[in-house]
Amino acid sequence: MSLPFSPAVAFGMALFLFVLLATGVWVNFDAHARGSDYPTAWAVFAPLSGIVLAYYLLWWRRGRPRERPPGRVERAAVTVVVAGIGGMIAGSLVSPPDPAAQLTVWPIAFACCLPVAYWVVRRRFGAAGGGNAGR
Repeated sequence: MSLPFSPAVAFGMALFLFVLLATGVWVNFDAHARGSDYPTAWAVFAPLSGIVLAYYLLWWRRGRPRERPPGRVERAAVTVVVAGIGGMIAGSLVSPPDPAAQLTVWPIAFACCLPVAYWVVRRRFGAAGGGNAGR
């Protein structure tokens, strides 16, 4: 049984679009820091296509070191992306296979994954001037 289009479903859809936007922002910053000639093209196509995003993450980034450390906005965007993916995985495991039901559960799972994502991103990228920035 499908849930009707409700405010909870609308909020889940808005959150999904926000995570897509954050993915584009992060890819743009990351591609620019790695010397891409077309960071905006990566930022537009990577969130819209899982194949382009997988190519960017698994192949294109590998041989290109960063020219500068990630900034505050980039770390915030990565945190939203990691929490969005984690929330989507957790939400799909605990909700029925109906997309509307998953959109109502996903914001709750996103909120639960946000502190974990913040910790992971902070540990991976380090804070500005922090001790683990070189890890």
